[in-house]
Amino acid sequence: METLRDIVEALIRLFQREVHERAVLVPLDDVHEIKSPPSLILQGPALAENRCRRVQAFEVCKDLDRLTYERWPAPRLYHLDFDIVATTANDAQLLDLQAKITRFYLDHPVLAIEDRGALNLTELVPMGSLRRVNLSNLKQSAGRLRIEDCPIYGNAVEEGRLIVDRHFEFRGGLVEDRRFTSQPEESP
Repeated sequence: METLRDIVEALIRLFQREVHERAVLVPLDDVHEIKSPPSLILQGPALAENRCRRVQAFEVCKDLDRLTYERWPAPRLYHLDFDIVATTANDAQLLDLQAKITRFYLDHPVLAIEDRGALNLTELVPMGSLRRVNLSNLKQSAGRLRIEDCPIYGNAVEEGRLIVDRHFEFRGGLVEDRRFTSQPEESP
């Protein structure tokens, strides 16, 4: 499944719509040059498994029309951490962009994913609280955000047929055979 990519793309689109139209995603530890301020960079994601929520159960999907099923292990849940770097030409623009990002967290406590539900958005480090090396004459501010419990599925899928007819034989003091089918038996 393309869950990770869909979630990251949804986050970038939301930032572009609500905070800054030229917000971009940059891989971790990648060098990125700011051509023209103001700019907004999301660096990441850094994945961290939520081990407390790991389960050994399976998810099952039944197709009753074809009388088949598919079964796969439950997904592992990962937190996706992004560093947010805002760059502007002057202090006033930087403060405005910081306020816009702070309002973003208040207005969007969850990230809605089309046809898949929603995931929690959490501000880990407020804008301006994350230390960064700034080698330019531009004004910068950084913070960190987290998307919680992003599901990552494996490729192991088991397929099989559903049980339609059951035949039970009871032995011992009572000898009785019964046949259970998907069609109800008629009474004599």
